[in-house]
Amino acid sequence: MKKKNDFWIRFFTGFIYVFMIIFSIEKGEKIFRMVMMILSFFCLFEFLVILKTNTTLIKINSFFFLFSIFLDFLVEKDIFLYIICFIPYSITFFIIQLFSKGVSHQEKIRQISHLTFGLVYVLIPFFLASYIYSKYGKELILGTFFLIWTNDTLSYLIGIKWGKIKIDISISPKKSIEGFIGGLFFCLILGILLSNIWGEKYWFILSFIIPIFSTIGDLVESTIKRSYNVKNSGVWFPGHGGFLDRLDSFIFVIPIIATIATGIVYFF
Repeated sequence: MKKKNDFWIRFFTGFIYVFMIIFSIEKGEKIFRMVMMILSFFCLFEFLVILKTNTTLIKINSFFFLFSIFLDFLVEKDIFLYIICFIPYSITFFIIQLFSKGVSHQEKIRQISHLTFGLVYVLIPFFLASYIYSKYGKELILGTFFLIWTNDTLSYLIGIKWGKIKIDISISPKKSIEGFIGGLFFCLILGILLSNIWGEKYWFILSFIIPIFSTIGDLVESTIKRSYNVKNSGVWFPGHGGFLDRLDSFIFVIPIIATIATGIVYFF
């Protein structure tokens, strides 16, 4: 009974998340960009909390992040408005750390490295998602989400039912080879369908690449959490955890998609 309840809770919260993403994509580039900015804010917040970053610093600098989202709502600009949050957020964070009293130099460097890592690991993928939408259209970003969701869902269900051989039990006890193969198989089927629907041959290639990097992204986030003895990044999505738990695959996949898309444009 508990497993059944957990499944339906996971399904319901996952459905809300999927609906929000599809709705934002269909509503246009600006709405999608704002949703990406909001999600990146929560993911970065959770990431810095996991790494035991000074929470006062996080709250103070969050003002700049939220201001950039508010500014994007008011002003008709392109995706590079998203970068506005990077500069004041980083500079303020660095200055506060530089003049902090009673904190060792090693601790200052550690706190700054947390933010720098967070900007690269968390924020850049969300910026690239907006860039992909703007540059290559909504089909590429929508299909990427479909493949990520298919892999996450089917690898989870197949792993729960038939998973015996664990990928790395020290990192993620629930990740299995059987689950990975199952997710990959269904992604390949979806890739063929997307190729037929949108008439692009690269979907079959992406349907093979995305499950691999989606799984790696999940394992990377699990490694970070285990390093700090944290089970979930948050409690916003019952059955899934926090925003970072829900988007860990996306964070790792999107830079790969952006690289492939750019390479195709410039070299083919």
